[in-house]
This record gives sequence, structure tokens and C-alpha cells, in this order.
Amino acid sequence: RRVREAVVSTQSTGELAFISALWFWMTPQSPKPSCHDALVGNWVPTAKDLKCGRKPGFGVTINIVNGGVECNHKPMKSKTFHRVETYKLFCKKLGTTPGANLNCETQQQFAAFCG
Repeated sequence: RRVREAVVSTQSTGELAFISALWFWMTPQSPKPSCHDALVGNWVPTAKDLKCGRKPGFGVTINIVNGGVECNHKPMKSKTFHRVETYKLFCKKLGTTPGANLNCETQQQFAAFCG
């Protein structure tokens, strides 16, 4: 019953949804870094990460969130393309640059063996 009440509360106020999204963005989930650390340069890829094509930038955040579905596809999936274009648009509106490594089309997901 309490879970159902929490879901109803989330739907009406959005507070739990926002807090959950912030937690996901900031919390590493091994073997993945946090999206925040990957995007702001706090994450340093290991030799395995580099072998699997994972480098700091927006592309690795896509990999962290949805790598098994969106990454390691050539050509890039349509929804991944639109995600990257939207990120670039927001960067432009905010007066910043999007940086390098914007997509994950050559990245293996974090659970992959890249031997």
C-alpha cells in the first residue's frame, strides 16, 4: 500500500521522480561511473574502457543510461541521433560547447567483454 501511495504521490508532485533521477545521475553503479562524473571529466577510463571504445563525454552518458539498446550500432540509431542533437542544441542555448565523444556508436556496453 505504501509503494502505491508513493507512486501516486510521484505522479501528482513529481518530487520523488526528480530525486530519483538526480540520484541516478550522481551515483556510480559498478562497473559504470556516474553520468555526472563521466560528463564533467572526473571519470578516467581504464584500459578496458578504452579498448571497448568508451571515452569521457556525452556519448558515455548514453552508454551508462541505455548502452545495451543504443550503443555499438552503425549507423547510429535514430533516437540516439536525436538525443545527441538535442544535447547540442541545449549546449548552444546555454552558451557552452558540447565537447568531444558525443555518441556511443562505437562503444561496447559496460557489461561487455572487449578482449
